[in-house]
This record gives sequence, C-alpha cells and structure tokens, in this order.
Amino acid sequence: MGKNIFLAFVLLAGSLFYSLTKPSHLIAFVNAAFMGGLFFFIIGASMLVFGKGFFNGISFGFKQLRTSSKEGAYTARFDDLDKTGAPHEEYKKRTFSKWTLPLLLTGGAAALLTLLSSYFLSS
Repeated sequence: MGKNIFLAFVLLAGSLFYSLTKPSHLIAFVNAAFMGGLFFFIIGASMLVFGKGFFNGISFGFKQLRTSSKEGAYTARFDDLDKTGAPHEEYKKRTFSKWTLPLLLTGGAAALLTLLSSYFLSS
C-alpha cells in the first residue's frame, strides 16, 4: 500500500508542477496525470509480461532453429545446453518485482480517473 501512495504522490506532484506552467491549469493537469498514469501502467504491464516468461517460448524456438540449420548444427556440438536431448527446456518460475503490482494499480487507476474527468470537463 505504501508503494501505491508513493507512486500516486509522484504522479500528482509531477502533474501539478507541469500544469502550473500552462495557461489552462486544470486541463493541463488532467493531461499530464493521464500521460504519467499511462506510463506507469505500461511499465507495470511490461514487467508482468517479462516476469511471467512470455518470451521463453520464442527463445526456445530460436534455439531449435539454430540446431536445425547446417551452421547451427556445427555450433550446437559445442553448446552444453543442447546436449541434454530434452524436447523442451524447463524454466524456473520467476518471481515478480515488488513494483509490478503497484505500478499496474496506480497507473491503471490514474488513467481511468483522468479519462473520466476529461469526459466531464469536455461537456
């Protein structure tokens, strides 16, 4: 909970500082908060994707492609990982960073709240 509050404070303080430099303070604040929230959300989502091992299958496919080519077969003779003969590799379970969930929650909440506030400001 403390990380969420810290991230929200950073987001709001940065947005407030940016909005003070613009003539339309409220709209500039909403725009800056949305962009900051979207940035936090994208960073958190990227950490989630890498933490779950999404690209492990892609790297395994490239290893298989390397061993199936003529030059790759030659270099695979010297690779210790390819001598196992296993049809697939077992990857250890990765743990999430302690910032993944706070970044997702703070960024998603900020983006959603600023979308709603921009709708009400436009009408």
